[in-house]
Amino acid sequence: MDEFKYLIPEESADATSLNAELLRNIEGKLRNIFNHHNYQELMLPAFEYADLYQTVRNEDEESMFLFVGSEGKRITLRTDFTVPIARLYNASGNGIKRYSYFGAVYRSQQRHKGRHTELYQSGIELMGLEGRKGDQECLRIIEETMLSLNMKSLKLELGSASFYHRLLELADDQRLISILKKKSVSDMEQFIASHSYSDDLNHLLSQLLVSFGTIDELKTIKSYVSDKRLLASIEELEELYEISAMKSQMIFDLAMVPTQSYYTGVMFKGYSSYSPYLILSGGRYDHLLSYFDSHTPSVGFSYHMNTLTKAVIKEREDHD
Repeated sequence: MDEFKYLIPEESADATSLNAELLRNIEGKLRNIFNHHNYQELMLPAFEYADLYQTVRNEDEESMFLFVGSEGKRITLRTDFTVPIARLYNASGNGIKRYSYFGAVYRSQQRHKGRHTELYQSGIELMGLEGRKGDQECLRIIEETMLSLNMKSLKLELGSASFYHRLLELADDQRLISILKKKSVSDMEQFIASHSYSDDLNHLLSQLLVSFGTIDELKTIKSYVSDKRLLASIEELEELYEISAMKSQMIFDLAMVPTQSYYTGVMFKGYSSYSPYLILSGGRYDHLLSYFDSHTPSVGFSYHMNTLTKAVIKEREDHD
């Protein structure tokens, strides 16, 4: 037993490796910006009913830290902030609400290849504001916060869950999901050959994985599209580009697969060249509130503070 006096659980190693001073400094910058835009900071419970995440997020039991509560029901450490905030919004009434949060989420997973079990996040949720206006406000805050970090290595990637879902509907084959995830051109070629799609859909699929990047690549993909719903999704991304303050750092990926089952529209991913992992993620999730008997347009994002702080440190070291 004495050996454990000098050890910490593997699940806690992430927290001890964080630079606390840098973390709080970045949180302070983000908090000032969120407050400036009238986002109300929330303190949320660390424990939630496991069934909540399994119902809303299709959360796997293996990814949760599970307990049995005093009532005999299964309890888990929170695995995200969005779901409990959606529940809070539903209980507080309708209208436009702006929320921010800072804290840890907990996901049970092997600590390898940069995966963490205790993840610090900072983010916002904008609920009740109509789609395009909400997306634009969210993008402006993402860009304002990214610029406040004073990092030279940042890229902001945009995708579309509505494009993705419509593409799956047209292809009518779930194998397409793994091809998009792997970005496998050869698998896509075999997939196309195994179907008798229209020439338009064949051409779109054949170009989807190679037309990735700038606004010019997005416009190239658009020229291959005839479906009205796919076109509408692309036009939403074009509109966001037009208002962007970071045009030279914005890239587009129409092959992006939603990381959350509840995403319905624009998806955001933030990267630094000093980290192979996301520093930011988010998107539109108009149907999430339906789990709480409410139909509310919603969008949000979160910074992944573990990877962000490490990227900041590496960039500073590289420029010293």
